[in-house]
Amino acid sequence: ESDADADGTMQTVTKGCCLCQQRRSTHLEAASSSNSSSPRSVSMSFSRGEGRVPAAREEYDSFHFSFSFSFKRRRRRRRRRTAAAARLVFSASASSPGGEASVSQLMHDNLGRLVDVLVSERYATLSGAERRVKVALDLAQTVELKTHKVLPDMNETFILLANIIEIMWRCGFDYDLRETTGPEFYAYPSVHPYAESQPGTIVDESKFMRLENKEYQSSRFRRLHLELAKREDGLEVLRMVMFPRVRYDLPIVALDMVSFSGRVSFVIADASPVHRGRKLPDVYVQAMTDLRKKHLPDVSMARLPEWADLIFSEGCVCFRPRDELDISAFITYCSELINFHIEASSCFGELGEEEKMSEVYQCHQKYTKEQLNNEKTRKSLEASFGPSFTEAYMKQTLFDVEPGLAHEPLETEFGDEIEMNNKRYEVRTGMLARIENAEGKSLYVPKGHWTPGEEIAMLRLFNSQQ
Repeated sequence: ESDADADGTMQTVTKGCCLCQQRRSTHLEAASSSNSSSPRSVSMSFSRGEGRVPAAREEYDSFHFSFSFSFKRRRRRRRRRTAAAARLVFSASASSPGGEASVSQLMHDNLGRLVDVLVSERYATLSGAERRVKVALDLAQTVELKTHKVLPDMNETFILLANIIEIMWRCGFDYDLRETTGPEFYAYPSVHPYAESQPGTIVDESKFMRLENKEYQSSRFRRLHLELAKREDGLEVLRMVMFPRVRYDLPIVALDMVSFSGRVSFVIADASPVHRGRKLPDVYVQAMTDLRKKHLPDVSMARLPEWADLIFSEGCVCFRPRDELDISAFITYCSELINFHIEASSCFGELGEEEKMSEVYQCHQKYTKEQLNNEKTRKSLEASFGPSFTEAYMKQTLFDVEPGLAHEPLETEFGDEIEMNNKRYEVRTGMLARIENAEGKSLYVPKGHWTPGEEIAMLRLFNSQQ
């Protein structure tokens, strides 16, 4: 693998794309130049020769929170609207003289107000952890969040699950923290925010596919990634992965849902271990066991492929839904698993020992390596985009590893600051840990408490070493 490849092939040492990290650094710094309580709107331009992102728009607003709210009837259930909620919906669709970024800010804040209204009316006596799933399920069924370009064209089951994930992330890392520690939810520029098949890359027009990716981060999670895919022949895919930072030995929680011609045909959800021997923390084993008994007591699990057995836990939920009740049970299971993961993550402290961080890093590498062996995913993407784009997309956007520095930097402080969420942060890495990757090579990664300033500092250092 060479860093000279036109399509941005991954770097051998860190398995992170140099071009990708340079762009993320540029756009993160651009986003921090304005004071805001949520990330700002930033344009991203991609050009990779043969492996360029095949997007209809070459400028894509990956930082943009473009919410549009509308209440609509569901076939089975019509929920009551309050006057306050209705007014919020109206104000969210109003134009703003402040431009696109301020409209995004308005939409993001108005979702928070909708959460506040719902909490005060129905769940005021519950804690954040107790009410989070209820709030997400309620709002996801009654509010249309047009945060994606592809999502509105997908079937209702995917819209519901995507809405739940987006709402729960915002509640867990933003709205629920505003009265205490303050929000720590940041949009993160995706390498492939949007892509669609190009006429010259596909033979069968039924394989025309559109992809969309939303990425966020917090102090404990390097990437909160949500992918949506829709193909002309009726294939639809939703994929979510919560990648922790390697300084925390948090499991990698992920889920997939696949449908064809409107019928959900396959689902999977798991908390993948990051310790040798595939050992999960006891609290995760207990939580996943209890949730499975509660929501999926009589569902027979499907057999996993050999590569998946190497990285998934024994509690992995994987099956082919028989009916809508199975699908509903899976969505509720995922909601509670994500909620548990958000809550449990706050109890994990930074790993102090470099040996333990090395173990976690190597497990992250193994997770990525085995996921890249998923031939079904690869062949599906290649049929719609060709092998060059597929290779870059799978390694850069679907399954990457936290970037590490090849050698210890001479400087870790840059003397400037950035501003995010109305707070100022020094651009510095803090203490670095020397860890060993799966190939036996040494890498340097931060081991203290994460800040947006560290993100910028690490990207600058990473780029300077390429």
